Parts: sequence; structure tokens; C-alpha cells
Amino acid sequence: MPREIPRSGHDATSHWFEWAVLWVVVGLLAFGLLSALHDASERAERLAVELTIRNMRTGMQQAMGEALMQQRESEIAAWVGNNPVHWLGSDPAGYRGECSAAESRELPAGAWCFDRDRRELVYRPRHTSHLRIPSADSGDRCNVLGWSVTRVPERMASGAFVGLKLAATADCRWVLGRS
Repeated sequence: MPREIPRSGHDATSHWFEWAVLWVVVGLLAFGLLSALHDASERAERLAVELTIRNMRTGMQQAMGEALMQQRESEIAAWVGNNPVHWLGSDPAGYRGECSAAESRELPAGAWCFDRDRRELVYRPRHTSHLRIPSADSGDRCNVLGWSVTRVPERMASGAFVGLKLAATADCRWVLGRS
């Protein structure tokens, strides 16, 4: 029966040191991968929000074009403060309908609602680590984004036509790189 040769103290210590180094390297790699995954998730959320808002603007422009072609320009001015979700083909993921100002402050992460008191669309982001107020020196983070349907200034509108735009109401911006 073969006998195992006992290891000296130096060999055993060397073995444990190798394992400790391996676990530190694996831990650092896992941390780096999780950080990259979080950043990718925030980028995806930013792109989804921007695409949703872009689609609302496109739908609003299409509705204004249809109203102009049907000579219903007077209706367009009444759209100020309307819910821009109406101009989408379907509600965005997480849309909860109309809400009060108090309810909009209590929105869960990833949810949208139309604040009927302030007449603005509100979104609470899931990830806020890269959301900032650009004008603030402190680098304050934002936790709610908002948009409202407003009139285009008279000097920019052509003739009697009342132009509308979907304008951001919160001064928050994502400050992660574009990709």
C-alpha cells in the first residue's frame, strides 16, 4: 500500500497562497464584469427611454400633419399639456396610466405615468448612477425624468400655425458615453 509523502510547511503555505491569489483574481474579474453589466443595463435603459420619447415626437408630428391636411389647425393648440403616450401605437413597458403628483413621486423604478396635476409624462429610471443635473456643481443625481407637450415659441412658429414640441421638464441627463 503506497504511503502519501507528508508535505513540508513551506509546500502547504505555497498551496494556500496560490489559492488565495486565484480567488482574488476571480473576485476582481467578477467585480469588473458586474460593473460592465450594470453600465450596459443603464445604457440599454437610456436608449429605450430615448427611443420611446422619439416615437412620441414622431407620432405627435404625424398627428399635427394630419390635422393640417384636414384643415383642423385650431385643434393643435388644444393639445398643449396632453398625454404624449396617446401618439404611440402602444403604451411603453411599465406605463401605469394617469396619476396624481403624489403618485408620480412614488412610482416604482422602470415605471411611467402621466401626472394629470402637472400635465407631464413622468418616468422613474431603474438605474440612476449616471443621471445628473448638468448645471449643478455638486453632481446631484436625479431620480425622475419628465416631459410635457408645450407650444413652440411664436417666433419659431410659421404664420397662424401653432407648433408643438415634447420638451423635457427635468434638467436631468445621462452622462455616460454614447454608443
